[in-house]
Amino acid sequence: MGPLLRSLTMPSRCLALWFGGVSVVVLGVLPAHATSWEAIDALRGRLTRAGVRVVQQDCSRRGLQGLYHPRSDTLVVCRSHQTPSQVWDTLAHEATHRMQTCAGGPITDQRHHRSMAAALMRNHPSEFRSMRAYPRNQQLAELEARYTAKLPPQQVLRLFDRYCGSQIRV
Repeated sequence: MGPLLRSLTMPSRCLALWFGGVSVVVLGVLPAHATSWEAIDALRGRLTRAGVRVVQQDCSRRGLQGLYHPRSDTLVVCRSHQTPSQVWDTLAHEATHRMQTCAGGPITDQRHHRSMAAALMRNHPSEFRSMRAYPRNQQLAELEARYTAKLPPQQVLRLFDRYCGSQIRV
C-alpha cells in the first residue's frame, strides 16, 4: 500500500493517521484514555490467539512496567499497576512491540515521527523524557509504542489486527 502511515489534515486540531490500511484519528492533544477491563480483555485475547503468552508478574527492576520478549513471544505486565488505565497503557505499549515484530520493523512512516514525538513531549513529557534511557537504535520502537499506547482502545485493536491478525489462531 505504500507508506505505512499517512497524514491527512482534519478540522479542529485533529490529525488522521494511516497505520497501514487502518485510519487512526488523533486529537491534537493526544490525551491518555481511561479504559475498561473489557478493552484489556479484548487486547489480551487477540495477543493470546496470536500465540503470545501474556503473564502478570512482580517486577523487581525499578521503573519497569512491562516487557515483550520476542524470542519466547511472552508479554509481561508488572503487578505494580493500580488502575485499568495503567494496565491498558502497558499492555498496549508492549502489544505495539509485538506489532513491530509482526511487521518486521517500524509500523509508522518516518515523516510522522517528529509530530508523534512533539505530541508525546507536549502531553506526556515524562513518557518522552524516559525514552532517553534507551539506546538510540531502540528509541523509534519506543516512540511508536508510547504513542500507540495513548490511542483509544478500538484503534489499538485495529492496528493489532492489521499487523498481527494473520497469526491469530481460531
